[in-house]
Amino acid sequence: MKIDQIEFQLSRIRLPKGDWGDQIHHVTHIEIITADVYSDTGIVGTGFTHTSGVGGRTILAMLEEMRPTLIGQSVNPRSVWHDAWRYIRDNGPGGVTTLALAAIDIALWDIVGKVQNKALADVIGRVREDVPLYGSGINLNLSADEVVEQVRDWRGRGYFAGKVKVGKPELEEDVYRLTKIREAVGEYPLMVDANQGWSYPEAVRAMERFRHLNLYWVEEPLPVDDVLGHARLRARSSLPIGLGENVYTLNQFNQFLASDACDFVQADIGRVGGITPYLDIAAVARSYNVPMAPHFVMELSAHLLCAVPNALGAEDTHGGTLTELGVIEPQHPVNGVFTPPLTAGHGLVFDRVKLSANAVNPHETPVVDTLAADTFA
Repeated sequence: MKIDQIEFQLSRIRLPKGDWGDQIHHVTHIEIITADVYSDTGIVGTGFTHTSGVGGRTILAMLEEMRPTLIGQSVNPRSVWHDAWRYIRDNGPGGVTTLALAAIDIALWDIVGKVQNKALADVIGRVREDVPLYGSGINLNLSADEVVEQVRDWRGRGYFAGKVKVGKPELEEDVYRLTKIREAVGEYPLMVDANQGWSYPEAVRAMERFRHLNLYWVEEPLPVDDVLGHARLRARSSLPIGLGENVYTLNQFNQFLASDACDFVQADIGRVGGITPYLDIAAVARSYNVPMAPHFVMELSAHLLCAVPNALGAEDTHGGTLTELGVIEPQHPVNGVFTPPLTAGHGLVFDRVKLSANAVNPHETPVVDTLAADTFA
């Protein structure tokens, strides 16, 4: 069975529950780039990749350039991935290159599942039926009382933990907000996310001030290319470190793990290049006895976690699941647990009407969303 044809589409979807903001981001839209891969037997697989509103045209251009090299190849996700990786790797070891590869890789795995008439988790090798979720808020702009209510809601709905943003201009405001949450929810597991916003001295001070709060992890305290900085920080703090949403390759993850620089691996399936490399990253993390807690795309992440022995749980990003974005047929958790459908393939049925209505013409001048950085301070 060979690849006969590939069609791509870039869509720009408005966040349904308000803008997102943290120390370094302001996000108004999510870009979805779909890839429909047609086999010469008539089976079609759909893959996709995503951005936080920036770079979709670049990824689409790279996919269009790759297309002629993919036509005629066997529908074999691993061989296609590694051939394509060699073809585009000179454009960067990760980021745009891996985001582009993800769309193709996910589509090929979807075809494999459909050929075998098995759900993706069963194709890979299922080890569990469902996945626990943690609630995740892009909530630096909310008041302390609003964040307290958000975390209370997650606890009430059965999520095993909650995650909130930190990075206010004054550290003591972060301490105040987190203390209010801790007082309101007791020992309910609580994570925080700094989104790479601190310098090393700022991170050291924050980790010390947060020590009494019994945090589940502190996420991305430093710029994620600073492996040694994370290792130094972890060595002098009792708080666990989570990272991975902005780490792109197996080699990079291995450097963090070999340097004893993180406690939780949060690889994003799209950003690392799809299912093929994600499984390799999970295997390396398992060799270090480190759990996997993937970033974003809950509906696909849960499929893979059902086949990953060292899974912790998936992230339910408030206002950012594929279901909430309205781009797939809805899939909902129950009591803080997500059970992937048993449909053959990855089970994601995209709403083509919604995607088409929000399609982007790659030749038009993009509309840039601007907002002062201190809006979410």
